Amino acid sequence: MTLIVDPWHWLTEEGGIPSGEPRLRRNTLRVARVIEYGGTLQPGEARETLIECTRRPGGHACEGLLVVIRTRDDKLDARCPVCHKSDMLVSNWKNTLWALGPPEPRPVE
Repeated sequence: MTLIVDPWHWLTEEGGIPSGEPRLRRNTLRVARVIEYGGTLQPGEARETLIECTRRPGGHACEGLLVVIRTRDDKLDARCPVCHKSDMLVSNWKNTLWALGPPEPRPVE
């Protein structure tokens, strides 16, 4: 089953990752990672990620890593190339903190 999500339904009012309920935090972080990988893509482009597939065919963890595709209608489609599971479809992501990709490097203090 594909998770269809608008991240603003889960983010704090300031647009951050919620604290408290562990499952909500874990799911929101997963969505943020998809946005970070896919936000700088052009429509029709894809990027391999280091996000693990959550599917467990036959009770065994799938060994695939998700690929994020920016669709022509500006959604981010995260799917596994190994088990072919569509993991999530993210809409309304452009104004999140992660839409511009990873932050710029900074010197260590």
